[in-house]
Amino acid sequence: MLYAAVVAWCVWQLPAALPFVAPAAAAGLVLHGLKARPWGGLLAFVVLVVVLPFLLAPALGTGALSDLATWINDPQW
Repeated sequence: MLYAAVVAWCVWQLPAALPFVAPAAAAGLVLHGLKARPWGGLLAFVVLVVVLPFLLAPALGTGALSDLATWINDPQW
């Protein structure tokens, strides 16, 4: 029930995070609900929702750095 609530909240408030939240909720549901490993389900959920985007965050900066370099090289006046 908790994983479904998190996915529903994500769809409503933060749809851009759904590619991380939906698989994490599925992994959490399988480990927590079907395999009876609540801590494993929670750990899988946290790793997929928190740690994985944190590891991918530097890739987001490359586009911003490229845009900044283009802006600096182009004459603005």
